[in-house]
Amino acid sequence: MRLLLSGEGPTDLGQEKPTPGGVAFVPGPMAWIVDKLLERYHTGYSLLEAHQAGADCVTYVREKALADLGKRGSPLLPGLKFGKGTAFFARNAQALGLLAKQTCEQEAQPVLAVLFRDGDGVSATPTGEWQEKVDSMHRGFALVECDTGVPMVPRPKSEAWLLCALRLPGYVNCAPLEDASGNDASPNSLKKQLAALCGGEDPSADQQTDWIVTGAVDPLRIDMPSFNAFKQSLCAAAQNAGLPLLP
Repeated sequence: MRLLLSGEGPTDLGQEKPTPGGVAFVPGPMAWIVDKLLERYHTGYSLLEAHQAGADCVTYVREKALADLGKRGSPLLPGLKFGKGTAFFARNAQALGLLAKQTCEQEAQPVLAVLFRDGDGVSATPTGEWQEKVDSMHRGFALVECDTGVPMVPRPKSEAWLLCALRLPGYVNCAPLEDASGNDASPNSLKKQLAALCGGEDPSADQQTDWIVTGAVDPLRIDMPSFNAFKQSLCAAAQNAGLPLLP
């Protein structure tokens, strides 16, 4: 199977970096969260480890490339039906869903498409606003009949998921983190809380990735509404792709 990923940068799903042989995809912490869940519940092996060993099983689509694909795909106009503020998310999902279907047909193998976007705004993201963004992605995937698309939208941003594991006591009462400010300039923003756990320094993408790889952050133990919504979507998409549900 193939994992198709599209995020916003190195601290979520990852980034492409130049290498002597061309360009290589370097998975970020959120990509490893996807991988850990798939390995435990569906595949029994790590797609990202296989990718790093040379297997052609992971494709990364840059945000700009996805936007360009959207311009060439089916138009989705903002309006009452889709919501002017969420049409962007639906377009992204449409474009990634179309690419997933095309890749599936060309390669004759299942393709899981994960679309990451932070849910944050200038303050704490209201539950309704976050839900509209997630729903708009589901609509975008559905418009192109892609049932293997997965919205990955932390509320208000990915730092909340990491803090759930890293703060003490870990993995306990994490839901209130979703009501924290998504504004990095806020005095007690999630970004500042995460930096405080790292000696006052913002953790790098490599450091955040290492937390997932080494198990310092265990995705199997994170329990909070936005994470659970993503996890359920991933499970449904994996089963739609024909992957088994492991005991």
